[in-house]
Amino acid sequence: MKKITSLMLLLLAPIAFLSCSGGSSSDGINWDGDNGGTLELANDSNKDMIVFLGQTPEASNILGGIRAGKTTTFDISKRVTDFAVGGYTILRGVTKESYDVNPDPAKARVEFHAMVTYKAGMKYRYNINPNFIGDFGFKVTNGLGVGMELRKNSPDGEKVAYLPALQQNLIVYTATTEEFSLFPVYVYFNNTTGEVTTLRATELIASVTVGPRALTDPMMPFLLFPNDASLTWQSIIETLSSPVAYITVRNNVVNQGGHFTIAGSNRLHSQSGYSLINSGERLVFEVASKKEGEPINLIATFYGGTVQIPVRFEGETGSPLIENGYDYTVSIEYIDGSLTSSSSYKATITKGEERDLTDQITSL
Repeated sequence: MKKITSLMLLLLAPIAFLSCSGGSSSDGINWDGDNGGTLELANDSNKDMIVFLGQTPEASNILGGIRAGKTTTFDISKRVTDFAVGGYTILRGVTKESYDVNPDPAKARVEFHAMVTYKAGMKYRYNINPNFIGDFGFKVTNGLGVGMELRKNSPDGEKVAYLPALQQNLIVYTATTEEFSLFPVYVYFNNTTGEVTTLRATELIASVTVGPRALTDPMMPFLLFPNDASLTWQSIIETLSSPVAYITVRNNVVNQGGHFTIAGSNRLHSQSGYSLINSGERLVFEVASKKEGEPINLIATFYGGTVQIPVRFEGETGSPLIENGYDYTVSIEYIDGSLTSSSSYKATITKGEERDLTDQITSL
């Protein structure tokens, strides 16, 4: 009996070693995430990434790790002081390779920079884009006292990086030297209301076109935003208007997730990074319109798009008139009848107040 027991222990030992080698205990990094967390990070790159909360990576603010090609959810409720009210935090990410050769995380090569919002009862998703992890890059400085996102080729394009107010010489890494344009998008979080407002520079003249270069190239490009160094935030915001309407959509359909779309096919992504609205969930979408308003064919879809529910003002039959800068709410309900019939549902939109940008100028 003793020989059999000893043999089984020898057989099980390698299995136990393998099961620990890829988990949280082997390197002190939480690679498993947190049950019930509200921050979902998708690593679309081919490198294991370690994520830090805050402007500067430090051993004390490691959020956790995300394996290449994996999605991991983290609980940040105990990492921030205003989780119940809501706010935003900066994420910094470094590759596991860089982390291993830099005992001081502050000296590790930061591959991605992002801003994420949070609030109790709400979830947020961020995708780590492989196009902006690599051996090429450029430097960029934010000359304004307000944070900005840089987006690729249009104000609605991929999020390339987030720069806090007055950020100096941030290196943005890329996988290739392919040229593209960067549009600044100014992001504001209202701590009182929990609203995220984005003000976008839609004119091409506000963008900067860049061709990334090798990190060892002495001619690595340097960019400054705004591209006119004489501009101040006060002068910029006076020329901007909110380029979108902010539409809060609540799915009250029991046990069924749906999408919020334009014309039934163009699925919109929410401010939180999700497109699917789960049953009982509420997400905020930004819909581009005109300052004077225009009819937009908003449709909620279920069951893979086979059930299409037109969004309407109460008592109206046409597409709702949507005005930039205003808040709207949409409630999606199941009424009665066949679950696969669009007539069994309704999606009612209500117009709210116009957002006060003047208040945001003084609050930034």
